[in-house]
Amino acid sequence: MSYKHNNLMAIRENYWKDEHSHHVQTEKHFFCNVLEEHGIFHEATLEDAKYFFFALPSIIIVKGYALGFMHDQVKQMIFKYIAQNKTYLQQRSQLKIQYRMS
Repeated sequence: MSYKHNNLMAIRENYWKDEHSHHVQTEKHFFCNVLEEHGIFHEATLEDAKYFFFALPSIIIVKGYALGFMHDQVKQMIFKYIAQNKTYLQQRSQLKIQYRMS
């Protein structure tokens, strides 16, 4: 694992462990709603949202952390990622974390 990967994984883990920030909790529920709206899961749970969050490309994590995951630019990236990986996400496949989006 590279140094960059370790830092991004730490960002992911710290964000997900944050139970006190109202903004983070709102964004976690946003992920659940996105998964339901795009037909990935019928009734998405926080565990489903966690799986999705940890599968997101690093560029989405970095931009989402900086701008917020509900920022229009970040949402468009999330929607594109879902469209490209819908079947894998529905099957909860282990996806290799991408640094960039193709």
